[in-house]
Amino acid sequence: MEEPRRPEVTYPTRIPMKIIGRQEELRPDMIMELILAHLGPQAQGDEQHQANCKGAFISYTFWVTLPDDTVEVPLREAIQKLPGVVMQL
Repeated sequence: MEEPRRPEVTYPTRIPMKIIGRQEELRPDMIMELILAHLGPQAQGDEQHQANCKGAFISYTFWVTLPDDTVEVPLREAIQKLPGVVMQL
């Protein structure tokens, strides 16, 4: 059986990033600060986020524009180090 082919991605590309964490520790401004530090200014409106809270956990969804294939991993590694982060999608 053949392994499915990964779709080709053209850059720059805009993707959603969902960060889930403990509500009392994780703040959206901390996430946005890292996004701007790693990716630079984002498109107008993309600096806004969506939030969803369930019990002790909160999820933030940010839309980001990746300029190339080298920036997503370092950004996700930096976000994972923030206090309260549980997982990313």
